[in-house]
Amino acid sequence: MKFEPLFKSENNKLVNIESGDIYSTGNLHWVYGENISAACLPDSKKKVVAVLIKWSAVELEPGAYNEEFLATLRDYLKTLENNGFYAFVVPETVRPLPDADAVQSYIDAMVHCARRIKDCVSVVGFAIPAELLKKDSDLGVNSYAQWFMNEMNVKHAHYVYFADKAVIAEKALEEALKESVLIEYAK
Repeated sequence: MKFEPLFKSENNKLVNIESGDIYSTGNLHWVYGENISAACLPDSKKKVVAVLIKWSAVELEPGAYNEEFLATLRDYLKTLENNGFYAFVVPETVRPLPDADAVQSYIDAMVHCARRIKDCVSVVGFAIPAELLKKDSDLGVNSYAQWFMNEMNVKHAHYVYFADKAVIAEKALEEALKESVLIEYAK
């Protein structure tokens, strides 16, 4: 299932392609994956929801995915869609990423998550996991951020990608951000 993109990154801002409206990513409604329900709808002024999901909620053990959690996540994202909201997924690790194999396993779990929510028009993209941004010294073609986006784009080319403003500042990546397609968000 392929969607035409609804949003794009323009000057590190989230822009609706059709209307040209800029959607704020500075004061987001946050929902934590373990607590998602229809009751988690945001204030109607906040059109974008950040959905934080832990790696351990998606992948119970290497290669074994929590399909029940992913179905609940999909249902919640469909509720957002039916109520005129948009969301991006913010992945979070709960275990170290000491080597390339661990990073690949983490990315594979997030790609699997994306596959399970692929029919949710409300999903505009994913945040680059903070744990990957913290490993980067730039945001170029050999960065962890680019690795994550490349893997996701194989099946989800309509997604836009987000970066935590605090991590960008911590890693002194502000100039690299300006040259990237990443959209900055604040917690």
